[in-house]
Amino acid sequence: MLHIVDNILSESELRSIRNVCDDHSELRQHLSGDELFSWWSAKSPERARSPHTADAIATINHYLTRKLDPILSTLISESYDIEWWCNTNNDLDWHIDKDEAEGRRSGRYVLPLMSTVFYPHVSCAGGELLLADHTPIEDGSSGPLPQFCSVITIPPVLNRLVLFSPGLLHRINPFDGERYSLAANAWTHQSGVSVTG
Repeated sequence: MLHIVDNILSESELRSIRNVCDDHSELRQHLSGDELFSWWSAKSPERARSPHTADAIATINHYLTRKLDPILSTLISESYDIEWWCNTNNDLDWHIDKDEAEGRRSGRYVLPLMSTVFYPHVSCAGGELLLADHTPIEDGSSGPLPQFCSVITIPPVLNRLVLFSPGLLHRINPFDGERYSLAANAWTHQSGVSVTG
C-alpha cells in the first residue's frame, strides 16, 4: 500500500515542524541512537516520551493528533502508538522499518503497522524516497533483505505526506541541498510493551 497526501499543513504549521527538525538535528549532536526516538500515544498519554522541549512536543502532538491520526485511523484498525523522529539533511541506505532492539536481539523483523514520511522543508536536487517493488516481508520473519528488480520513486515535495505498508525496503536517494523529513511509524508496542495490553 502506498498513499500520498499533499498540502496537509498551513505555512505556520510547516514552520513549526521545520523548527522541531532543526532542534532534532541539534539533539543528534548530544544523544545516541535510541535516545533520539520519541513516542506519542493518544490512548495512554503516560506512554509518551521524548528528548524534545515541551513546545516541540506540543507541535508534534498537534501534527499527530490533528493531521496524521485521522488518516491512519482509516487505514489501521488496531490500537497504536507512534514512534517519531526527524531526518535532517541525511541520506539513508536500503532498510526496512523494524523494532531495532528486537532485531539486534533476535534477528527478527518486528514491523510497525504503517510507515509514514512527511516533508516540512525541501530545497534539494534528488533526495527521492525510493521504495523497492517486492512482496513485503512478514512480521516476525528473519533472514536477508529481499531482492528486487525495480523501485517506486517518490519525489520529496514540500508539505507532502507519504504512507506505506510495513515490510518494504526503502531508502533516501542522495541529494544536493536541504531536505527535512518527519518519520512517524504506528506500532502495537513500544520497545517490548504492548499497546493493547
